[in-house]
Amino acid sequence: MSAELAQLLEEVILTPDQTLRVANETQLKKLSNENFLQFAGLLSSVLIDETARLEARILAALTLKNELVAKDSVKASQYAQRWITVVDPASKDQIKLNAVHALLSGEPRVANASAQLIAAIANIELPRGEWGDLMKTMVDSTNPSQPENVKRASLLTLGYICESADPQSQVLVSSSNSILIAIVQGAQSSEPSVPVRLTALNALADSLVFIKNNMEREGERNYLMQVVCEATQAPETVVQTAAFGCLCKIMSLYYPFMKPYMEQALYALTIATMRSPDDKVASMAVEFWSTICEEEIDIAYELAQFPQSPLQSYNFALASLKEVVPNLLNLLTRQNEDPEDDDWNVSMSAGACLQLFAQNCGNYILEPVLQFVEQNITSDNWRQREASVMAFGSIMDGPDRTQKTYYIHQALPAIFNLMADPMVHVKETAAWCVGRVADLVVDSIDPQQHLPSVIQVCLIGLQDHPKVATNCAWTVINLVEQLAELRPSPIYNYYPALVDALIKGSNRPDNEFNARASAFSALTTMVEYATDAVAESSASISTFIMDKLGQTMGLDESQLSIEDRQSLQELQSSVLTVLAAVIRKSPASVASVSDMLMDLFLKLLDKKDASYIEDDVFYAISALASSLGKGFEKYLETFSPYLVRALNQVDAQVSITAVGFVADISNSLEEDFKKYEPAFMSVLGQMISAENAKKELKPAVLGVFGDIASNVGPDFTPYLNEVMALCVAAQNTKPENGTLEALDYQIKVLEAVLDAYVGTVAGLRSTPAALFPYVGTIFQFISLLAEDPQLYGEDSTARSAVGIVGDIAAMYPDGSIKQFYAQEWVTEFIKRTRSNQTFTQSTKDTARWAREQQKHQLSL
Repeated sequence: MSAELAQLLEEVILTPDQTLRVANETQLKKLSNENFLQFAGLLSSVLIDETARLEARILAALTLKNELVAKDSVKASQYAQRWITVVDPASKDQIKLNAVHALLSGEPRVANASAQLIAAIANIELPRGEWGDLMKTMVDSTNPSQPENVKRASLLTLGYICESADPQSQVLVSSSNSILIAIVQGAQSSEPSVPVRLTALNALADSLVFIKNNMEREGERNYLMQVVCEATQAPETVVQTAAFGCLCKIMSLYYPFMKPYMEQALYALTIATMRSPDDKVASMAVEFWSTICEEEIDIAYELAQFPQSPLQSYNFALASLKEVVPNLLNLLTRQNEDPEDDDWNVSMSAGACLQLFAQNCGNYILEPVLQFVEQNITSDNWRQREASVMAFGSIMDGPDRTQKTYYIHQALPAIFNLMADPMVHVKETAAWCVGRVADLVVDSIDPQQHLPSVIQVCLIGLQDHPKVATNCAWTVINLVEQLAELRPSPIYNYYPALVDALIKGSNRPDNEFNARASAFSALTTMVEYATDAVAESSASISTFIMDKLGQTMGLDESQLSIEDRQSLQELQSSVLTVLAAVIRKSPASVASVSDMLMDLFLKLLDKKDASYIEDDVFYAISALASSLGKGFEKYLETFSPYLVRALNQVDAQVSITAVGFVADISNSLEEDFKKYEPAFMSVLGQMISAENAKKELKPAVLGVFGDIASNVGPDFTPYLNEVMALCVAAQNTKPENGTLEALDYQIKVLEAVLDAYVGTVAGLRSTPAALFPYVGTIFQFISLLAEDPQLYGEDSTARSAVGIVGDIAAMYPDGSIKQFYAQEWVTEFIKRTRSNQTFTQSTKDTARWAREQQKHQLSL
């Protein structure tokens, strides 16, 4: 059986026949589903079978690893549960024994795959207090006396375990001493093996988040910093690069401890390394300064928001500006030779770092950069010309507006000239630079003096090389968005010429460097900001878009190559985005063509491979529903099967779009939605509890409950108990781990709960008795929100929350809920919202009204 599986794995990886490969992959999945215990055991047997082909052994480890981990947290939890419940202890021990045996064998590629498998099992078992001897085994295997392959493989495993673990993992924090000893042994200069040293440094970068206790002890910190600094001086560039990667992460995690190290070593060391002829090494030194700037920008923001914060900035960037910035400017001239080559390089790193320096140091960046621009903008060497424009564009965000405006006026004529440069590199960067000015300092573009020239270079650039065209389309988007606020706005004078040029750009035969999609994006923006003054231009966009959609649907897709089919799908996606904007912009003109539009949309959904554009079609139908309002009801019967199909695809993005669509329908039909409410509430309830649902579904569905409640009013009462239970469960769920992603998701869920409560309170305003049992629950939630700066510091969130406090008070004028308003946190929360200088007037007014309602409650 094991030999047969090895044969199957071999064919998956080695067969050139795609049909056979897919059939074999399906067979593997079938074996896993039918008997996971047997499948896992067989895979681990193949892994240690030295008679099997190398490729089969590697794939055995990776296949089993993929049956234990998943990016999607719901799937990952199901996989973990299966390992815990389906695989008996004896089988687990055998599989783990085989994995460790393969790890320490002499074949490096098998060891690499085994390291990933061990980390996957460890990720499930260590938090449960299982596989207690694993860390000791790995640490012992890194002893300097061990063979090179054993040390390397064990360090690799430690790195993988740290990389995939929850940043708050207590198991790894408590093992931090032994992990650190193992890693530092491998990383120090006395280690003769380059692969071991490199693996140790990579593992160190992954383990840094767990060694906070060690970093707080000065002696251990000094030793660690010494080892890493020595590694930056290693003769091998791979080791140097990895060491700088560690320094970046150390600076990011442990900035408050870095002052002595900057003064004694890091400052001089990184500046010297920026001059390295090796691009990778120089890039990492630049990355180190980018990390410093990011930390200091964050600290400045934190101190501006919370002046009492204990954080302190050492202003490393400002203090070193005179040394670092000239090096960055020199590195800008090390561009890729080929204009088609978009690989990240040291020149791009330097440009990104310069932008961060400008944000961090403000006006202090101007002098060295402007001097460089002046010396190089008319140079005979294209590298100097391009670098000077890149430098100028990079400092648009940070320095004082008045100063920037003065220098922009000086530089614009030269930048316009470079839009006609013979080198694509220079034209592309000049177009980007004009886009940055339009985005960040639009008031420096005088409508009489500069705007005609800016428009002219954009019109020419839109027909140029795809890279130049993409940047010009972005410039147009910025100009339209920023200038539309002026009354009267000068941008509308240029609509006819811009629309013509963008339509030409949208007719490009391909989407090289995103040029065609960028032209469509610019058309979308022009539609969104159009006024009656440019009705003719808007009409020409509508006509073009409808013609374009018709053309794409007239093609026989079965005759197209895979590449041409992908290009067609991308084109249809772009067309639908503009069409959705047209529909939303002019709802009055939609009614007469709505039958035709709906017919087109359903045809697109009927296509054999509609999945690529399904999301865009739903977005366009959603625009149609919003425009038609109650008039959309006549399409619901025909459209419902498509909607239900999308809602049931709970593991796909389209289900989230479809949930948003339900919100749109309920808002369009208002109280008339009540006849569809039972069917949709049933589907939504099933979606949120589906095992394989995308996790983003939960906040989407919770939010839509609020929309439905506010539209159907008292008819929402039958669902109240169930919806409230889901909201309470959601508000009490803790983040699944300490990663930023998990914390962000938690915020999304809480914001969705707030939306659900806002809609419910609005819908039940006339039936206070129905809401009464849940008032305490809602107040408990708002008290939770009032403690979280990420929530109460957000304008719209704070407005909704204080709005609920006021709304509920107005519903119960009899004093029956008075006790909730006597709580100290309620007064404090309203006061903090009312006095927040960054909030809009509308939020402050809502808080003021809530305070009046609170006072009234307390007087009852």
